[in-house]
Amino acid sequence: MNDASHGVDLPETILPYEGYRVMFRHIEKRLTSLELTVSAIETDRAVSEEKRKFMVARFNQIDTRLDKIDGHIGRLVWLIIAAILGGLMSFMLQGVALPQ
Repeated sequence: MNDASHGVDLPETILPYEGYRVMFRHIEKRLTSLELTVSAIETDRAVSEEKRKFMVARFNQIDTRLDKIDGHIGRLVWLIIAAILGGLMSFMLQGVALPQ
């Protein structure tokens, strides 16, 4: 019994199967590529999140230091104002005393 008598052409029946294999390989390559891309995006997002946490902590430290500097500047201003007022009071008290 030959294949031609049954109306079955062997290469035509194998050809669609090979086409599916090629298509599945192509889909598998695309999925692998997408998985690598998603993995790279997730890694980048995790790195960015860690950098953001570090930056937030750093800015909080800077804000704390600026608040301390602002407090010290406020004290210095009050000290200068007190020194000027003390000098004026001293000058006024010395001017009031009459020489004999």
